[in-house]
Amino acid sequence: MKNLLVLGDPIKHSKSPTIHNAWLKKYNIKAVYDKLRIKENELKGIIKKIKSNELVGANVTLPHKENIINHLDMLEENSINSGAVNTIYKKNSKIIGANTDGDGFLSSIKNDVNLKLNENSNIFVIGAGGAARGIIFSLIKSKVNKIYITNRTITKKRNLIDHVKSITNYDKLVNQDWNYNIIPIDVDLIVNTSSFGMKKNENLHYDFSHCKKNLVVYDIIYAPIETYFLKVAKNKGFKVQNGLGMLIRQAALSFYKWFGKEITENDITEMIKYFEEQL
Repeated sequence: MKNLLVLGDPIKHSKSPTIHNAWLKKYNIKAVYDKLRIKENELKGIIKKIKSNELVGANVTLPHKENIINHLDMLEENSINSGAVNTIYKKNSKIIGANTDGDGFLSSIKNDVNLKLNENSNIFVIGAGGAARGIIFSLIKSKVNKIYITNRTITKKRNLIDHVKSITNYDKLVNQDWNYNIIPIDVDLIVNTSSFGMKKNENLHYDFSHCKKNLVVYDIIYAPIETYFLKVAKNKGFKVQNGLGMLIRQAALSFYKWFGKEITENDITEMIKYFEEQL
């Protein structure tokens, strides 16, 4: 029996076992996916288990997405850029770290929102944490025109902007003041990557009055299924999307790295509907 884990602290909330065990059963793969609460000093032991084939691989969540890097043999480009790992797998005896968050987000934008990003697209990103990093580098890879970045902690935002500039030629990052609540008139997509909205009636107080009619508002939070931020945007007539699509699509990308099996769009859609009913 093959085994996989999601590693974090806390970890009780993780939806990953439900997602992956359903796909393992669907595709007749004899494996079990479980969750493990783990401290930083225990990470090295997990890597040893992957090297010895006791584990096929693992997902990594907070607070270990950065801590795990020192224990790996190689990093994919998406992890080098974002400075974070959410997927660990073994290839040619090497333990490799990847970050599927950004590509999971792009897949959701394309398939769940039906939004095509191009060189004319302008994006407004709220937050400067690990999720923001993965998403921003995927947006740059998509060759979007401009990315506004705002965050409560100025230093964290400044560090992210400096990091992007140090490893890319992208020169259209705009440092947006957190206290300036008017969404720029040229924005096509707003992405909330922060934790604002996880608590009831907690809202990001932005002024949508100057926005394009076809603006899309995306919140990577999926519990609650509709944050107050999304509710306000929807009531103003804008298209909105929660983070369920990103959650499940990044999981599908991890699944492929472990088993070489592509999860069908139908199976992804079914999983999204399942969680919409449960949450």
